Amino acid sequence: KLLVAGAVELTEGGRAGRIPLAVIGDYGATTLTKFVTRDVERGATVVSDGWSGYGSLKEHTHEAKVVGSMAAHVLLPWIHRVFANLKRWGTGVLHGFRKAHLDRYLQELVFRWNRRRHTRVAFDSLLRIAVALAHASYRDFVDRRA
Repeated sequence: KLLVAGAVELTEGGRAGRIPLAVIGDYGATTLTKFVTRDVERGATVVSDGWSGYGSLKEHTHEAKVVGSMAAHVLLPWIHRVFANLKRWGTGVLHGFRKAHLDRYLQELVFRWNRRRHTRVAFDSLLRIAVALAHASYRDFVDRRA
């Protein structure tokens, strides 16, 4: 099983903004608190599915929405959409996720999602990154030397 934590920034109008995604080792309070502390602005309200691992958040307001018998996509639509897109992309384009590359897959999805409304800027960023990097072999990619 591959464990991933994610969050969605909501705009004033309730639309999805930027996202962070991260590979995690477990769903424990320590791990989730570290993710939220690193990737969510201090003082923001964290809306979760009521998982007990979020109970120890001290720098954030926590609003638990217990899913129960209601569909998760109704209570937490944007994070549900992020993970649905991740799964669809992984099974379709990538033909499955490999643990060794999971962090890179997540980085790519975050890059694409966070720039989805600014395609010209995303293209320019991608070109700038590509020109600055030296050639990388598959081994460099796997060993994270590139």
